[in-house]
Amino acid sequence: MASGLAQVPSSRDRQRGVALITVLLVFALVAVLAAAMLERAQLSQRSAANLIGSRQAWHYALGGEAYARQLLANDLREGERGVDLLTEAWARVDASQLFEIDAGEMTIEIADLQARFNLNNLVTGEGAPDAAQRAQLLRLLTVLGLDAKLADQWQDWIDPDREPLPAGGEDGAFSDLLAANRPEAHSSALRQMPSLSAEQYHRLAPFVTTLPAFVPVNVNTAPAEVLRALSPIIDDSTASRIISRQQRGGFATTQAFIDFVGAAATGLAGQVSVDSSYFEVTVTVNIGDYWQRLRTVLRRDNNAGAIHVVARERLSLSEEIRP
Repeated sequence: MASGLAQVPSSRDRQRGVALITVLLVFALVAVLAAAMLERAQLSQRSAANLIGSRQAWHYALGGEAYARQLLANDLREGERGVDLLTEAWARVDASQLFEIDAGEMTIEIADLQARFNLNNLVTGEGAPDAAQRAQLLRLLTVLGLDAKLADQWQDWIDPDREPLPAGGEDGAFSDLLAANRPEAHSSALRQMPSLSAEQYHRLAPFVTTLPAFVPVNVNTAPAEVLRALSPIIDDSTASRIISRQQRGGFATTQAFIDFVGAAATGLAGQVSVDSSYFEVTVTVNIGDYWQRLRTVLRRDNNAGAIHVVARERLSLSEEIRP
């Protein structure tokens, strides 16, 4: 046989080659599966860490809410019963005060919702319009430089009838939505009012609320804008004197407030108070990369001393505290 001819692989050599290729394929498959399992394990680990971090932040937020509830309960037991003031401990808790927690921090804010005008007051529990409350809303809109048409539009939105007021509207007038025809649960419903722009909404929102029952304005905690809306006789000067009085201990009774404002304020009886039952608690928690923001509306039964959760919601970090 000539030496230049190639040697033909034997059957045994071919089997060895096939076996080697098979082994390499198996190793490649195992490597791919191992990489996929490792990636899935890492994703599961990160997911578990995110869940744990989020849940931990949530429970810290609930702890902040419990702290606020305790402050409000203590105020009822230890403070001057029947009076709520800006000088009390609950009113001094705000976002400037940091609470240190494990690997993070927390802020708690407590706001008196009766320092604002209750938009649901426009309609009584029997569904009838309340003229005195409507007049207050109109004055508040004037103070804030907003369109008076909003009063008609909001009243049509919450009243039970389907008869539109002159500047209002019923079904189809609110961005093609049906009118609620019932008290609202959140002031964000104002965004449906055709005469209110986004900028105007943010101007009005800090001074209004939507509570489930008629509540008077607490003159010991209300800002100047809400105070001026109470009566035509409360001008800038009078509102400033009331604000100054708030910082020096406020009013012990509604009659003391009426006497302070003047005899013409007698019509405010029943429209104002010196204590509050509804409060808003906002808790913001930061633990490492995890954030949680919780807003809770509380109702304090000032007779029984019990505190009830009216509403609780999680807020996005981009959302304002008072939308």
